[in-house]
Amino acid sequence: MTEAETGIASVRAVEPSRSIEPAAILAEWYDRYARDLFRYAFALTGSAEDAEDAVQEAFAGAARQSRRLLRVRQSRAYLITATRNAAYSILRSRRRRGDLLHSLVAEENPHGAAPPALSIQSTLRSCFGELPIEQREVLALKVFEEMSFREIAQATGVSLNTAASRYRYGIEKLRKRLEEQEDE
Repeated sequence: MTEAETGIASVRAVEPSRSIEPAAILAEWYDRYARDLFRYAFALTGSAEDAEDAVQEAFAGAARQSRRLLRVRQSRAYLITATRNAAYSILRSRRRRGDLLHSLVAEENPHGAAPPALSIQSTLRSCFGELPIEQREVLALKVFEEMSFREIAQATGVSLNTAASRYRYGIEKLRKRLEEQEDE
């Protein structure tokens, strides 16, 4: 992997008289990125608990490699990659346990039909959850994190064309599925 792909520089200039504590770096990153990382992990896993676990594991992994933090140039890309890896690990674990029925759909209103706004939101979540994980991931990074296709390609380890096509196919599948839902 190249320096740009990992987000890690070979050398980072640090003032000799000032030491940077890894805990301070992590605290700053957490304050800046945790909410966005949670949203991204939720899009991948479909579960708030799993998303929290993925973000926690990303930061725990960074803490375990504290010397490496001083060389990170692109903190956002580094954390997105770490969160992605943790989320995929959770999904693999879930698959092994046979627990693939985690739902992105909010619970139905037990006293009747959901209000129209909740119904639309529920339908959108359901359709989003039906997309292949690769397409969900690219859509989440593009829409929620406002990343460029180049940034998405670097974060996910795919080509620029693959990132763009996953986005396009995901949008098309969402559109088609939403139209089907509307006709029902």
